[in-house]
Amino acid sequence: MKRSAEEAALHLDVVDRGAMIPAAPLQSADKMTEDTDTAAPHRVSIIPLSTSSTTTALSSSSATPSLISSRLSSSSLSSSNNDVRTFTRFINARLLQRDGSLNMGTLTVDSATGIITQITFDSQQTNATATDSSTSVGGDDDDQIIVDTVDCRGMILSPGFIDLQLNGAYGVDFSNGDDSGEERGGDDDGEGSDNGLCTEDIMRVANSLCQTGCTSFCPTMVSSSCQTYRRVLPLMRRARKQQHQQRQLQLRQGVVTDNRTKIGASILGMHLEGPFFDPAKRGAHDERHVLAPSQGIDTVREVYGLTREGQNVDNESSPILKDIDIITLAPELDGGLKATKSLTSSSVVVSCGHTGATYEQGIEAITHGATLLTHLFNAMNPFHHRKPGLVGLLSSETKLANLGFQRPFYSLIVDGIHVHESAVCMAYSSHPEGCVLVTDAMSAMGLGDGKFDLGNMSVTIRGDRATLTGTETLAGSVVSMDKCVRRFQKFTGCTVGEALLCATLHPANVLNRGVIREENSSPIGVLEVGCRADLTLVTDQVEVVATWVHGRLAYDGLKI
Repeated sequence: MKRSAEEAALHLDVVDRGAMIPAAPLQSADKMTEDTDTAAPHRVSIIPLSTSSTTTALSSSSATPSLISSRLSSSSLSSSNNDVRTFTRFINARLLQRDGSLNMGTLTVDSATGIITQITFDSQQTNATATDSSTSVGGDDDDQIIVDTVDCRGMILSPGFIDLQLNGAYGVDFSNGDDSGEERGGDDDGEGSDNGLCTEDIMRVANSLCQTGCTSFCPTMVSSSCQTYRRVLPLMRRARKQQHQQRQLQLRQGVVTDNRTKIGASILGMHLEGPFFDPAKRGAHDERHVLAPSQGIDTVREVYGLTREGQNVDNESSPILKDIDIITLAPELDGGLKATKSLTSSSVVVSCGHTGATYEQGIEAITHGATLLTHLFNAMNPFHHRKPGLVGLLSSETKLANLGFQRPFYSLIVDGIHVHESAVCMAYSSHPEGCVLVTDAMSAMGLGDGKFDLGNMSVTIRGDRATLTGTETLAGSVVSMDKCVRRFQKFTGCTVGEALLCATLHPANVLNRGVIREENSSPIGVLEVGCRADLTLVTDQVEVVATWVHGRLAYDGLKI
């Protein structure tokens, strides 16, 4: 009998650390497999460890759950928060690997840092343990260790999903630059507002995304006015800063007290989709804002209102280049290649989209730094056996390698509407490592059928189809990332692990966040020691059971 996400939901107890709580017995993987369909989900236990047992219990490959459970001590529970180090241990989990395989094992997270500190695989009984003292298990002699144990019952523990293209959701439109919303408090009716975007709106989206398994996202703006960019970019930076400060406070305090303090999915840099597009390929974007970057980076700075280095301005209220992770543009436009080279030299990802570029122009864009194709097949020239267009880049590994470059990543909206399943299969078969799933979701995601606004455009939603009102032009999607992963696996016939990579490791690699980029940075999109504990627990059918952000529970089955 298959277990649904609702049946498998983890009900995590809120535990008073000053009380003595016996640990529930932990099951072996074999026992867990036998009882999966009948046993109730294992509740989180708090298991205090004495200082002397730290190394043995958390670092030794021979340590067993039963040994850890036996080390209850009232003295170790009586310490103040300043003296206690806490860890969360995920047992009986099938852990997603970089190659898409799923290996049964145990994963440990330092609750004080939100970083993965240890991974043990059952099949090999070998440990991967952090060597840096700030993340390795153990600590000063005065420290105490408390372990929260989560029995995953053989389900899949995956890195959290990363959405590189999210225009909005749950009634919030990231392109709504109306000034009237800046000082407005957020409302929670889920229906959105005619007022402008505010930080409360952004936080509401971040919180709600966790129920879909998403733990990081790039807020995306459609082609907008100069005034809108000048308002939204600094606003998003303030929301990102506020989220970071609240998260650090949570980590120091050790607990999340109520729904108002939840942080939700991490807000990454902006994805600015436009306005540097081929007018004939603008799709749902407002033609009044579409233009060419004729002066290269200078035009880009002028349109977005970006502050130049060394300018004496208030950076808190002015857009800066570091606010941006991705810019989608048409490289064949006047100044397009110059802008691409300048942007990528400043670590901004340039993606080719809403473009009439030929195959040859696509090659040129890559040699100037472009590394991504936005929503493949949509708003670009179709593949033809004599004129392959940008789609032909997916099968050009040898040609690009001879030029010293790699094939680009490409994003796909796998909602069953934007791209036919046969085209999804063709792209994935040609270049599986480059596939990146995006929702391209608009503000109406999660609201049901009706008419809604996307920037300055009116959009009609019927089922999973979003079109410009009065036309059949696709305006975006209303699909969530977990649905995209499910449909992608169904369309391609790949393994569930391979499908999960397209929503985790691959988008992290686009942003160069699948590796340590700089000192004190923690990779996302992969389950390895030293990486950030952004996690989602899913069934084999990719139904989201629970989600953790920075090691903190953000979504728990029935409770949210």
